[in-house]
Amino acid sequence: MVGRRDRGLQSSRVLAMVVLAVWFSSLFPAVLGLKTTPGSPCTDICGKTGTTSNTTSSEITCLDSDFDTGKGSDFQKCISCQLESKHSDSGTGETDVDWALYNLRFSFTSCVFNHPAQVTNTTSPCPVACDGIRTAAEYDIGKPDSNSLDNWCSQPSFADNVVNTCTFCYNLTSNQVYQANFLESIRYNCHFQTPRGHAFNIAPSRIFTQVLLPSSMSLTTPGANSSNVNLGVVIALPILGFIIILLAVGACCFFFIRHRRKRVRENRMTNQLYARWNDPSMGTPKQGNGGWPAHDAYAAGGYGTGQGFGFVDNDGRGQEVGYGHDYSKHGFPQEINESGALPPHAVSSHGTEYDRKPPL
Repeated sequence: MVGRRDRGLQSSRVLAMVVLAVWFSSLFPAVLGLKTTPGSPCTDICGKTGTTSNTTSSEITCLDSDFDTGKGSDFQKCISCQLESKHSDSGTGETDVDWALYNLRFSFTSCVFNHPAQVTNTTSPCPVACDGIRTAAEYDIGKPDSNSLDNWCSQPSFADNVVNTCTFCYNLTSNQVYQANFLESIRYNCHFQTPRGHAFNIAPSRIFTQVLLPSSMSLTTPGANSSNVNLGVVIALPILGFIIILLAVGACCFFFIRHRRKRVRENRMTNQLYARWNDPSMGTPKQGNGGWPAHDAYAAGGYGTGQGFGFVDNDGRGQEVGYGHDYSKHGFPQEINESGALPPHAVSSHGTEYDRKPPL
């Protein structure tokens, strides 16, 4: 009887504990989950709301393959909902985007630095490469303040060069590339803060992928209506500028060389003309090497040689005219016979008898 009575009391206690557990769960329906804004449309997906409970390490997974099933899939759905949500609390000013970025930072610090609690035993050299931003990443991670969720961005240890090194390291891993995108996403919001009432500028599908996000340092401030960064334009603009510079330099070189060759040809032709003008051995087709040629045609007819040509005057005297007259030579060696001609005799010191005409 006593044994039966003890077993009955034990069963009653177990039943009472189950009832109490169900009752408490009805009072606090969201004990486990990810923190979100009160009244958010993502509350049912994330499973946690209000200011009395924060995100816990039990909801975090670190390997890329774990985000396809179980709590990793729930984490991805919650973050995707929060990043695309435009909900904000008018009283506190907090938004779903703020808590989504906080949850990503919580996942990063838990997986990389094992803070606030150890989540995985995965060994990697990347925590050493990321150690420079550890203080900034862990800032108020255990007790977040809805009014200062972005204060970690202003910490001295938050350095872009260290962030680049950290993301580069995790991008080289085969199973934790998501962590690099988590870090790049929260850094993006530090440089280009999302306005209240707007969704996050980077699509969730680009975060939960093994393709590394481009560095936010190479991006310009996005417009109010832009949802994604055009990576093709960012890559193509420097290449196009480089091609234009090469074409401009090539055109300048072409015209410079062409102008220079033209000047050389002109100078060469001018020098050749001056050389021919000053060379005494050069002559025209009608000129010999020693000057103008003698007119042999006139000298061969019996009039003698000389610089010019000869003719006979009406009175029978020979004359030599032309370019010059050589007075050292007699006029014509040949005799000219003319009927009725009288030999000349001097009549005066200035002429001959032929100079005197008979009176008519």
